[in-house]
Amino acid sequence: MYKLELALLLKATWETIYIVYVASLISVIFGSLIGTLLFLTREKQAFENRWLHHGLGLLVNVTRSIPFIILMISIIPLTRLLVGTTIGSNAAIVPLALAAIPFYARICENAFAEIPAGLIETAHSLGVTTPQFIFKILIPESLPALIRGLTLTVIALIGYSAMAGTVGGGGLGELAINYGYQRFDAIVTLETVLVLIFIVQLVQFAGDFLAKRRKLKPLVVTGLILGLLSLGSQIDAHFSSQNDELKIGITAGWSEEVMKTAQKIAAEQYQLKLKIITFNDYVQPNTALANGNIDGNIFQHLPYLEAQNKARGYRLAPIAKTFVYPMGFYSRKISRLAELKAGALIALPNDPSNEGRSLLLLQKAGLISLQPKAGTLATLKDITENPQHFQFKLLDAAQLPRVLNDADLVALTNDYIGAAGFKTNQAVVREGADSLYANIIVVREKDKDNPLFKKLVAVMHSKAVVAKTESLFPQGGAIQAWH
Repeated sequence: MYKLELALLLKATWETIYIVYVASLISVIFGSLIGTLLFLTREKQAFENRWLHHGLGLLVNVTRSIPFIILMISIIPLTRLLVGTTIGSNAAIVPLALAAIPFYARICENAFAEIPAGLIETAHSLGVTTPQFIFKILIPESLPALIRGLTLTVIALIGYSAMAGTVGGGGLGELAINYGYQRFDAIVTLETVLVLIFIVQLVQFAGDFLAKRRKLKPLVVTGLILGLLSLGSQIDAHFSSQNDELKIGITAGWSEEVMKTAQKIAAEQYQLKLKIITFNDYVQPNTALANGNIDGNIFQHLPYLEAQNKARGYRLAPIAKTFVYPMGFYSRKISRLAELKAGALIALPNDPSNEGRSLLLLQKAGLISLQPKAGTLATLKDITENPQHFQFKLLDAAQLPRVLNDADLVALTNDYIGAAGFKTNQAVVREGADSLYANIIVVREKDKDNPLFKKLVAVMHSKAVVAKTESLFPQGGAIQAWH
């Protein structure tokens, strides 16, 4: 187990280094160009142009003002256009670079502005050309400030790269989310934080050292070495992925343990290679499948798939059922529904499908009534009767186990029952085997007759996968849905 954890940590560390290196390189190149142009279009400079200067400055300020998480999500179509995918390390580089380019551009402009005006005037009076002015005056005279600015940019990108892990960007951020947050493993979280601290300290030390000694050559040499290593790792990954395989998307958490067993059975008994891609929400797996970034996914039930197909125009199809993982309501304050007081706080999942699922369960228990036409995607607005004046709070699924001490009743899917310290049979109210919400294997409609997927279905219905699933979700926590 420790060897596996160490291997994951080393892989995630290298992914972070690769992401930050490439994003930093792009940021420095384009940021330097924009920063230089901002300076040269200032008053009394070589390319003085008030409108260009203010227009470019406005663009830089607008880009810098967008929170990174919003920028990352909003440019998903651009990311796919540029790198052909919206998941993985290469996909993370695009928003990171776009966020850092305007940041470094301002650093360059400010660094150039600190050069003594007399020196600049002397250079102009001697008739130096613009290239000579840039490479003989601007860069050499502002080199310490440029290196310190680069250090700040790299450190900022390290932090942003961790955030990119929330949308499948790879690296230490993804490791911390998938294993630390989703699985409630504080050790993994601590390890990733310590590695990030070490990397930041190393970058800061190197930046201070080079700025103090005004050394550019070591920086260039280090950059070239990292570049060659990064290129080598990407070439290796490219060729290693050319083998026949199916990329299957799942949500992060305990389902990863099931899929490890599935990978083994697929390789040994069906000569099928499965590559597991983890996601941290319920939206991206279908987006990635529709875009062709993965070949199939196993995380959702039919009502959710139908809603996604309708809302987003996807052409995705189910090919088989796997298990019903009954949702239940759990509490640390009551042991039966009769104890639930008027005005009690009830916490529900905030994704549309599980919000409706939990509300239907509350209706079945007689606590509320819903609009008859609300269906499986019912929302809080569809509640027509709430005689006990219950309060409702929508939260991320992984956050729900963390609010059990604050809420009176909390809806949990099976991924989080164990993490919350409960057993399935301790639910105050729970779905039964007749649940509509059996998990399904989903592929693109055009691929549903691919013989490789028949093998995948056989793998997911194999005795080994069933045994592993039932060991992780005992006491009726996982019910076979294909019989």
